[in-house]
Amino acid sequence: MVDNEEERKNMKRARYLFLVLFSSLPVMWGCSRRTLLDDYPVTGINISLNWEGVTDHLPEGVRVIFYPKDDQGRKIDTYLPVKGGEVKVPPGHYSAVIYNYDTEVVQVKDEGSYETIMACTGNCTGLGISETENMVWGPDAFYMLSLNDVEVGKENELPMLKVKLKAVVTTYTFAIKTEGLKNVASVIGSVSGMAECYHLGKDAGVCRFAPIYCETGKGDGVIKGSFTCFGHPKLTQARADIARFLELIIVRVDGSKQEAKVEITEAVRPPDDGDEPGEGDHNPQPPEIEIKLPEDEKIVVDDVEVPPSGGGGIGGNVDNWENEEDVILPVN
Repeated sequence: MVDNEEERKNMKRARYLFLVLFSSLPVMWGCSRRTLLDDYPVTGINISLNWEGVTDHLPEGVRVIFYPKDDQGRKIDTYLPVKGGEVKVPPGHYSAVIYNYDTEVVQVKDEGSYETIMACTGNCTGLGISETENMVWGPDAFYMLSLNDVEVGKENELPMLKVKLKAVVTTYTFAIKTEGLKNVASVIGSVSGMAECYHLGKDAGVCRFAPIYCETGKGDGVIKGSFTCFGHPKLTQARADIARFLELIIVRVDGSKQEAKVEITEAVRPPDDGDEPGEGDHNPQPPEIEIKLPEDEKIVVDDVEVPPSGGGGIGGNVDNWENEEDVILPVN
């Protein structure tokens, strides 16, 4: 009995020692692995963003996407402060895009690859006007940079990449001479043939033939307005044949409508239109452009009968009312 009890105690001690030894193995392996990682060269890149001459109103920050060009790397998608920062990236060759993420209207989609990522806007909704349903909003401020070839190696210190983003949204303003402006109650405007999207990888505006909504109003003898877009398109199925038009739906004071179409193809053509997609850095467009129309360009609004201001009900003339008398109403 004594021998059996002693044997059981020895077996318990052996099992305890085995469990202690086994449980300590992950800790020992983790320490060893940590030592190996600490000794491994740092991989990544330090991005410094220069905003001088780009905008006085800095965005909240930027999104950075690295797309691998070989099997060595992997896709990295991260966010940085507006001045830049460190990005951990495995060694390899990459394409990359950088853009501000704090837009209200611009939507970045098809971001799965460098060849497809694009910035666009959505359809005009919420205005309660049927004529705007097929229009898209003009983009708000959007800044971007595309890098076609970035090599990330194994370095003891993170290399510094100094870059400057560029503004790719342009505001256009216009004023069209108008006769019969007294007949105009309101104006619904759009522009066709301009870039309503931007291909980030190819660094080029894209025209997909959706009319862009214009802000419009009446001025001193003119119908005036403005719109934003991604500039003059460099990507489209029929770039050379595209005509650009301002299209106006004039709502007259009697509720009837009149349409007007003003061609602006030559007025919005950039001074140097020879760049191919991806060469936008050489001739960036100014942030605001005034569309100068020919002197003889004008719109004539047809005369309509102005409805009486009094409307229906009792007239406002009280000249023939009789002398005022108090009327006492019975109270129950």
